[in-house]
Amino acid sequence: MPGRWRTAVAGAAIAMLGLSAAIAPTVLGGVVALLPEAPAPAAAGQVATVRRVVDGDTIDVRVGGANRRVRLLQVDTPEVFFGAECYGAQASAATKRLLPVGTAVSLYEDPALDRTDAYGRLLRYVFRGTTNVNVSLVASGYAAPYFYRGERGRYAAGLERVARAAIAARRGLWGACPQALYDPDRALDTGPAPTGAAPGGDAALARSDGAAAAHRLASAAREQRLRATAAA
Repeated sequence: MPGRWRTAVAGAAIAMLGLSAAIAPTVLGGVVALLPEAPAPAAAGQVATVRRVVDGDTIDVRVGGANRRVRLLQVDTPEVFFGAECYGAQASAATKRLLPVGTAVSLYEDPALDRTDAYGRLLRYVFRGTTNVNVSLVASGYAAPYFYRGERGRYAAGLERVARAAIAARRGLWGACPQALYDPDRALDTGPAPTGAAPGGDAALARSDGAAAAHRLASAAREQRLRATAAA
């Protein structure tokens, strides 16, 4: 994305979040990485090295002398396996730009949430330097908040704020995927690649009983696909 556009997006996000304009945003791999409201916890994180980016919200790392798979906590990106979803390839590419193989990262648990998921993956916030990768992906429109079982962690409020800003700006998947619905209590489902014009932010935020029911069915199917993805 052009430098002027990135600066404009970052500036708009700062204004929306009520942050000081003196806080200069940075861009890592084309992903807006401002987010001073999402600092690392005071306690030191677990140092790890990126071995592979599996998809937009899943990475393989070397940590504590072992190879582990990490699922980015409280966010969800479109699928790229077992039925590619709209903007899945772009989300994966963004995470690869943010976290190239060999990148040193810090992993943080959330004391209010599970440490691992049903597939044995570590559930973590991933920081590259001072950048919260989880929140940055949402701010840039590559991911959406996902509060599994309705559980909200330390960055939940910030995730929702930057997600709504991305929706209003039709940034990333919110401008590219007409079927994308904003529902942080359910897994993201962006549908197939668009064939027509994308909806505006109000359409993405809109709710109807029929749309919600369809979204629940799609989310259930997606959870089944994730079982296979976790073992990939």
